[in-house]
Amino acid sequence: MRDAISPMRDEIREWAFDADALEPEQDWDLHLSHLPYFDLFVELASDDDCPKWDYFLRLLYFIVGDAVRTQFRTEDRQTIVKLLSNTKRFPRHRFHIFRTRSEQLLESPDTFDYDDWCGGRLVYNDLTST
Repeated sequence: MRDAISPMRDEIREWAFDADALEPEQDWDLHLSHLPYFDLFVELASDDDCPKWDYFLRLLYFIVGDAVRTQFRTEDRQTIVKLLSNTKRFPRHRFHIFRTRSEQLLESPDTFDYDDWCGGRLVYNDLTST
């Protein structure tokens, strides 16, 4: 990877499909969350053949949660709504749950819980309950 802080789309995709690859930087998900690749993150989170699909689903939860937590200073509301709309292209139950939770959070930001949205607890709980 040429630059782990600002990776190219193909570098992210390559990393995502390498089951043995570790994050190239500590808190790499935080760096990724500021890149304009939300469509790629949705695509990777939807792909059952991607060994790190859950990493990207957690990243999507983080992006939405952090936007709400910061009162849309990290990402504006319109960008978040577009992100949620883009998940409709992929008929995955996990996206239906993600969208529903995200829409509820947008309607009731006071329900935000850091561990759920930014710490990955919602994804972890879903994975361990199946």
